[in-house]
Amino acid sequence: MTVHFRSPAEIVAAYDSGLPGWQFDPVTMDALLADRTAVLFAEAAPHLAGIGKGKMALLWRSREKYDPGAFGEESQTRGSCVSHGSRNARDTTRAVEIHIKGEAKEYFKRGATEPTYAARGHNGEGMDPAVATRFEADCGFLFRQKYPFADLSQLNEGMANPRWLTDEVRAACRAHNVGRWIAPTTADEVKNLLFAGYALHSGQNFGVAARSDAHGVAVPSGRWSHDMATVGYDDTREVYPVGVFLVANSWGRWNERPRVWPEDRYGPWPEGSFWVAEDVYARYFVESRSIFAYCDINGVPQKTLPDYGNLSNLLG
Repeated sequence: MTVHFRSPAEIVAAYDSGLPGWQFDPVTMDALLADRTAVLFAEAAPHLAGIGKGKMALLWRSREKYDPGAFGEESQTRGSCVSHGSRNARDTTRAVEIHIKGEAKEYFKRGATEPTYAARGHNGEGMDPAVATRFEADCGFLFRQKYPFADLSQLNEGMANPRWLTDEVRAACRAHNVGRWIAPTTADEVKNLLFAGYALHSGQNFGVAARSDAHGVAVPSGRWSHDMATVGYDDTREVYPVGVFLVANSWGRWNERPRVWPEDRYGPWPEGSFWVAEDVYARYFVESRSIFAYCDINGVPQKTLPDYGNLSNLLG
């Protein structure tokens, strides 16, 4: 039976009740690293070591510039969080590169989630992120538009089953290859990747309350088997008492805005997102081993990020 969520409240209830959206298998993860479909940070990007410490990167603002409201739209309608987390990381990294180039037309359209979720290898709910990584490395992705084989201009996760993933669909995906996926092993490596312009997604057994603490940081609550994107961080300690990572959910507006969120610094709040303290992020997100940064350029160069301090740069 296919799950169909009709509201953020239904999604929260399902994950609180144990929906296995994230399905980690150490065997598939080890195989991914063994054949270098994904590469450890220490191998792929040692030149980025240390660049992110004590700094911040607001990568979500680049995606908001080219796809306004994207983080609050397209709530998952079934146990498809891995495909949403992967797409959100990929679209964010793509948007950062285009923002740097100043070539808005290159963003084209929002990425679709259906091909990745159809590649999960079964017709039930949930997915192994390593399987998603392999599919996107071997094939690629599609956009929110009409194709001869399907109308993907609107989210339609009911079609996302293995039988739908025909040779025609795979061939269309190959027209949009991904760059490479890098697996960090520490929170500092995540900071380095974000500061270099690369967003991530990860699966973990971790949940948070719908309201932040008085400092604006998420309060751990429950154990969601869930995949989400990481689209920024602030390690300056100028606003929050600890280093924090911004996690973008795929449930729409399921939560409240952080109780501390200075818009003159961060711009508008991306709906559904929340700040996770560094020690908590390291324990649950990084140590899950199921974490991937989307790096769109071979060689993984450090990018010079846009001036996120200038709101006109975001809105113009």
